[in-house]
Amino acid sequence: MIHALRKHSSTLMMVLLAGGFGGCTSGHYSKSADKETLGILRRKSSKVPNSGRGLLDITPPPPVTLDELERSLKTEAFLGDRAHIEKGAKVVELADALRLGVTRNRTYLGRKEDLYLQALNLTLARHRFAPIFAASGSATLDRNQVETGVNQFVTDTTQTYTGGVGFSMLSKVGTRLVADLSTDFLRFVTGGLREVSDSKLAVTLTQPLLRGAGYLAVTEVLTQTERDTLYAVRDFTQYRKSFTVDLTSQYFQTLQARDKARNAYLAYQAFKRTVERERGMQEANKRTLPSLLQIDQAVLQYQTRWLAAIRAYEQQLDDLKIEMGVPVLTPTMLDDDELKKLTLADPPGTLDEALATAQITRLDLWNSRETLEDATRKVRVAKQELLPTLNAVLGYKLDGDPNADGPNLDGKRRKVSVGGDLDLHLDKKAERNDLRAAEVAEQAARRALNLDEENVRRQIRADWRDLALARKQYDLAVQGLALSERRLEVETDFFKEDKTTSPRDLIDAQQKNIDARDLVTSTLITHTISRLTLWKDMGILFITKDGGWADVLKHEPPRGDE
Repeated sequence: MIHALRKHSSTLMMVLLAGGFGGCTSGHYSKSADKETLGILRRKSSKVPNSGRGLLDITPPPPVTLDELERSLKTEAFLGDRAHIEKGAKVVELADALRLGVTRNRTYLGRKEDLYLQALNLTLARHRFAPIFAASGSATLDRNQVETGVNQFVTDTTQTYTGGVGFSMLSKVGTRLVADLSTDFLRFVTGGLREVSDSKLAVTLTQPLLRGAGYLAVTEVLTQTERDTLYAVRDFTQYRKSFTVDLTSQYFQTLQARDKARNAYLAYQAFKRTVERERGMQEANKRTLPSLLQIDQAVLQYQTRWLAAIRAYEQQLDDLKIEMGVPVLTPTMLDDDELKKLTLADPPGTLDEALATAQITRLDLWNSRETLEDATRKVRVAKQELLPTLNAVLGYKLDGDPNADGPNLDGKRRKVSVGGDLDLHLDKKAERNDLRAAEVAEQAARRALNLDEENVRRQIRADWRDLALARKQYDLAVQGLALSERRLEVETDFFKEDKTTSPRDLIDAQQKNIDARDLVTSTLITHTISRLTLWKDMGILFITKDGGWADVLKHEPPRGDE
């Protein structure tokens, strides 16, 4: 008897240990979550144009390396004593910057993780309608010592084992099935009693008929979570477009800062040469001392502006490194030829066509329209919640023979029950308020959609005006540069010949020439970014896998492709 008890005890302990400690590893669960979640994202992405399929892996990237990039073999004199920052630096083209951004930018990676978590939440909402299994057990040991005579004691050892398995399942029309199998074992070491078992099987089927019945009410949480995940994919897709435009703008602004440093250096060097020439003429009594001092002051001003321009360039380059996910201490420079590649391109079609296109293609408007559908659906669900609760219940119970050994079920000891649950919900204040709140939310969603559509129209009109203005400003800047160069040439010649031009006129002409050079670069960059912004706001900016862009209408050459 004792031997059999020990045998059963060992078996039970092995089962408990296997269930508690022999399960899957945490790595298995992480891979399982990734497989299910990424599968959801792939299916949702297939419904969203240019959503970036294959870009949704949230595995942390390895340490950044720029080994594949070319190394600069020269230094630039216009950087002065800071020229060493570009010595041996890796040359980052725009395509490289965009590729690094979509794989290294911390905010971008965080948005990908947010999207992943939204899809991960959907897996739990779907799990609610899957069969859910459960298993549990317990074991207790009681020792009781009883005095039966003088110095005579009897020890009773009682071991109790309880175990159960079951599952529950909810269908999308509200039917809930619950099944449970449990058994209790009682074993006594003393007393010569045999093993006793009490087992039972219970199955319950519940079907709502009024409140909470039907697909609409039962699946509301799942439906909303499904749609929220789709909205999140659209939001991320729109974010990718904005990210590309913003990073492109920052890249060119950094190049512009470098160009400003070069122009400031050229102006500084030109005035240094002017001072040397004027100093010789002053010694020959052909220049007055006040005139020479004025030129000297201008040289100091230009040197100050040049040093400030270098500092601004370094700061913007460091900021760009942060956006690209490149360590700040990594020697890096941008490809100066990217500015030479910029071209002017007018938008295709008319403003009215751009407005109509945006209303169709803007992903945020899709979300706004479907959010209104959500609000309308929630009103219908709230109306159903006002109904009484009426559930049909079917039960089946099978008991074991209490005198049998071991787990058992006796088919003759069954019980079948059919009934219903009714709750009139006479106090409907909470449900009434929920309904009214849902109706108000529907009104608000309709206004929000109208406002979003108007804002898109306003945005497109503003983008169209900005692009037209940028084109005119560029044309004027080119004309202004030609005039400034001509004026500087005339003022310089006049000053050399000691004509009517004063040092102040020469200084002003030199500064206007620097400003004109900077303005040409600035307006060209502004026109490019305005064009990309218009494409983005129209919803026709296509983002490539490496973060570059291409106009869906094929009027924009691809950028960012390797």
